[in-house]
Amino acid sequence: MVSDSVVALVLNIGREIPKVAVESEEATKIEEENNYKAEKVIHALLVSLFGENGKLVISVDGNVVHLDKQSGNVESENESLKERVRVAFQRIQNVVKPIPLSVS
Repeated sequence: MVSDSVVALVLNIGREIPKVAVESEEATKIEEENNYKAEKVIHALLVSLFGENGKLVISVDGNVVHLDKQSGNVESENESLKERVRVAFQRIQNVVKPIPLSVS
């Protein structure tokens, strides 16, 4: 009786290991999908506010700012406006893609 229980336990442990690997693969896939969705939300928000073309062009009171949404680089002659746009872009990214809770 005891040996049957031990054999059953060992066989069940062997079956559960692949499930854990599949779950972690599924979690990775879900995380990738969520990152893609977050990128789409950021892009849609910025395009709706400032336009399209890889670099977003923001004009405020005659001052023009160019924002590269991929790298986060901000170019402008007006330093205060440049800083405001950079901070706003970082805040948008932090809201859409918060710091992950899992430690890798």
